[in-house]
Amino acid sequence: MLDQHLRAADPQVLSGHDALDNEVRWVHSSEIFEIGPLLSGGELLLTTGLGLAGVDSGTRRHYIRELAQRGVAGVAVELGRTFDQAPGEMVREASSARFPFIILRTVVPFIDLCRAANTDLVSREVAALRRRSELDSVLHAEMAAGAGAPAMLKRIAAAVGCPLVLLGKGNALMAAEGLDDDHSAWQAVDAQAASVPVGMRGEVIATLVAGPGSPLAAEDVLTLLGVGAGPLGVTLSLTRELAGLPHRAASSLVSDLLERRIDRRSDLVMRCGAAGFRPARSSRIVPVAVDVPTPRMASRLTASVVKNLAAQSMHAQVHATSYALIATGRPDRDDVALIVDAYREFADEATVVVGDPVSIDAEQLSTSLLRVRRALSLAVADRQIEAGGGDAVTSTRALSADLAVQTLDTAVLGDLVASIAPVIAWDTEHGSELTRTLEVHLRHGCSATRSAAALNLGRQSLYQRLERIRGLIGFDFTGAQTYPGLLLALRAHRAQGRSTQ
Repeated sequence: MLDQHLRAADPQVLSGHDALDNEVRWVHSSEIFEIGPLLSGGELLLTTGLGLAGVDSGTRRHYIRELAQRGVAGVAVELGRTFDQAPGEMVREASSARFPFIILRTVVPFIDLCRAANTDLVSREVAALRRRSELDSVLHAEMAAGAGAPAMLKRIAAAVGCPLVLLGKGNALMAAEGLDDDHSAWQAVDAQAASVPVGMRGEVIATLVAGPGSPLAAEDVLTLLGVGAGPLGVTLSLTRELAGLPHRAASSLVSDLLERRIDRRSDLVMRCGAAGFRPARSSRIVPVAVDVPTPRMASRLTASVVKNLAAQSMHAQVHATSYALIATGRPDRDDVALIVDAYREFADEATVVVGDPVSIDAEQLSTSLLRVRRALSLAVADRQIEAGGGDAVTSTRALSADLAVQTLDTAVLGDLVASIAPVIAWDTEHGSELTRTLEVHLRHGCSATRSAAALNLGRQSLYQRLERIRGLIGFDFTGAQTYPGLLLALRAHRAQGRSTQ
């Protein structure tokens, strides 16, 4: 008030310098000596001292003492009309009570001062009410959309204009907004501007802490935290209930990742925890997609694999597909190959695709999950085409060419297949398996031994087939320049076969 609204009156503070942060709720002017009982506290009182002109010094001290006891923010006395200088007894009494006593050395109509100051106060109050109402509406909309606690924190932080930290029981760090790492979060807690308990059903389940830096008054920050604590408590309570049903929490998490509805690492970590999956910060996550007759079979399969690998995992069911997230912690080993081998030991009737390892990042994990879902549909189709044959367990790495071919249009696929058209035509006419023989041979690095074993053929029979293929194509298909193109052409032909199923 001194800086913004009383400057024109040339104010000078004579006492109560350490109480100039008193909140002013209203600016009032009065010449009534017995004004104290009529005030409710928080007022800045303006007076010319007219009601104090004919009283003794003891009465003037009582006047100041009563204002201080009523919680009045301060009193400003205009000089020149009643007093040429501030009465010493009033200044001493105000100093004793640590009460702001201000003199106004330039005459300015009180009505102008009151109008400007109170208009500002009302405007600020309306703005505060609007902020509370808007935050409340936004948070309830987030709740209705099923948003997690990190999304709630983001909304609250935007309203208060400073970083937020959410602490669980025992002051465990649960989540943070507007901060880069755990160290910064603890620094914000140490320098906090305000905090409120977050409760649900009569139980305090967390603490919401506002760090420094908000442009709002401390009271406004505290009020907004209070607005956010209720919806946040409901969200945390739901998360805790889901924690008692990890399979539901896991399925919901994987579904949201497949729909790219999670974009924050903190949200991902919290929801993994609700599903009972708590990988270390340095872990790599390998998504796995499983096609199996019943979800129970998929759960048992993954449990056997994880036990064999001594790893941590989470199992989820989304629609008709089972998924697993397996946490690995050794960057120096090929986790995909290890997981593929482990699943092969227990696969039985399942078709399994192991995805690409990613860090604990929502965007990366969504991308890898979507890729493994597409790859599983290819693997299942291939096994159907080959009447139960094909790889029961594979990886997106092994199916990368097939996934790439999926993105090509029909004309490009036709151009690719044209290079092996004579072989396809021969199979159609004679009922042979030259096309499959060529694909298996190329996929096994043109090793006659491995190719013959995969095809369950004798080496001589294999050589006869390969010679026939070479004559139909008209060039050496094992050459370094032709090998990649032929393998891609075979993938394109396989894609065409899937599309006719």
